[in-house]
Amino acid sequence: MGNLTFSDSDKEKVKAAVADLELESSGELVIYFAKNSHEYRSTSWKLGGIFGVVAIVIIITLSYLWLLPPYFTPIFIASTILVIMIVGFLLGVISPKIRLSLVPEDIVDKAVITKARDIFLQEEVFNTIDRTGILIYISELEHEVVVLGDSGINSKIPGDTWTVVVDSVLSGIKSGKAADGLVEATKQCKALLLEHGFVARKDNTNELSNDLRIEE
Repeated sequence: MGNLTFSDSDKEKVKAAVADLELESSGELVIYFAKNSHEYRSTSWKLGGIFGVVAIVIIITLSYLWLLPPYFTPIFIASTILVIMIVGFLLGVISPKIRLSLVPEDIVDKAVITKARDIFLQEEVFNTIDRTGILIYISELEHEVVVLGDSGINSKIPGDTWTVVVDSVLSGIKSGKAADGLVEATKQCKALLLEHGFVARKDNTNELSNDLRIEE
């Protein structure tokens, strides 16, 4: 993923697919696109520290080999190390991808699922008559997709069933056709809902907006 954008036609295409899902099934689908799930700002300091350690190792090695220039006085050495640490810190501040590369995978996964759960509440995906809301959460920076179903959905559809939906979203993004991937994922959600008996009620109404949510 990288700098994903959705045109007006893309948004309408996804919206139409969600409307179609909700026409035949009792599910209410919310698709939310986030730039990231966490800022990971603390790793900027970590990167500065790494740069500093590397600089110290290089200076010690040069000194041991008698290759350290004579103008490398203690004050000059300390100043050089400080500047290098600042450069490392600023690289982390400027580049979210560099910051992310220093974060353990389990911490990243936790950040993504935590943000997805927060969005589930923020967008009131739980606010349906039969608790049949579904959230497809896409986090661009982390390259992760999470599908969360409300209690009515989870009572009949196991969590690992949504893998095919996640794969469709990721496949569409990797091929440069994010909207098409979301449309395909929506169709698969619809098929799973109907397969597990979530047909539309006679008094079916649109309880949640069908619009694609895009985080600013």
